Amino acid sequence: MINSIIDPQQLNRLKQLLAGVNRIVITCHKKVDGDAIGSSLAMCRVLRNMGKNAIVIIPDQLPASLEFAVMGIDYVTFSFNEVKASNIIKNTQLILSLDYNTFSRTDRMAPLLEQASVPKVLIDHHLNPDNGYDVTISHPELSSTCELVYRIVMQAGWQHLVDKEAASELFVGIMTDTGNLSFSSSYPEVYEVMAELMAYGIDKPYLYKMAMDTVPLNSLLLQSYALLNRMTIVDGGIALITLGKDDLDKFNYKTGDTERLVNRPLSVGDIYWSTFMREDPKYIKVSMRSEGDFAVDGLCKEYFNGGGHKHAAAGEFYGTMEEAVALFHTIVENVKKQK
Repeated sequence: MINSIIDPQQLNRLKQLLAGVNRIVITCHKKVDGDAIGSSLAMCRVLRNMGKNAIVIIPDQLPASLEFAVMGIDYVTFSFNEVKASNIIKNTQLILSLDYNTFSRTDRMAPLLEQASVPKVLIDHHLNPDNGYDVTISHPELSSTCELVYRIVMQAGWQHLVDKEAASELFVGIMTDTGNLSFSSSYPEVYEVMAELMAYGIDKPYLYKMAMDTVPLNSLLLQSYALLNRMTIVDGGIALITLGKDDLDKFNYKTGDTERLVNRPLSVGDIYWSTFMREDPKYIKVSMRSEGDFAVDGLCKEYFNGGGHKHAAAGEFYGTMEEAVALFHTIVENVKKQK
């Protein structure tokens, strides 16, 4: 039995808002991952099955590795069609913010979303959600926003609105955000949620193969190169991987090609903290993963304008790669002093 943990007042308010509108925009964060696209598309399907005119707008390009999860539903990419996306947002009656805790994570969409004079709903599992939403359903203790969406559906009595495709999308999001149930966020009820999703007739082997065990050739080559040539081990238990623009260009980098690279060093038994820095056009993207008692969310918040979860966090550094690496070594020294 899956416990009903959603605040009844927030859930009833969500129902009331949905009852009074037809045009609904669903948004997620930039650098779209499995949980973001899975929760957004699944919620869109549920709302469409409810008779609503719902559409998903994503900030930037969907990684090729996640195209399989779309399963025929239409969506709009803001960075590719800003005029169309802007008009949709300006004419919507309700905005749903999925899998992010602050509008800034939607990149250039943020001003439009913030300024929209319509009700806004936050559905997310990250820490420290922004204030100002008409409905806030925030559960950082949950494995993923996909799990949270399913719990909302279950508690609201909307299970009949979930179809095989929506269940598949939610399954993908939970699977990718838990490392196929290998992370510490994989508590008993997550298995129950996934079991209920499987009952919708999803193709679990196919979804696992596509989400967890399939990469483009260039991605495989880039990640192999990064591990062999761009990874250093600090103090025996700390890994740092850096990829500059020249490295990325060498392998024709596309969005998503470095997905899960930051997790690779943790497969070495002695490594408890892994950091990956990638040179993007405007900043150095910083991703951190950890194991055991070592938390990385505070480090990303303090030093890299980011945040996340205890064992999985990210941020951005505005400067050169050399400066970012220097800061990283300063952080390592500070951590050592605190032990």
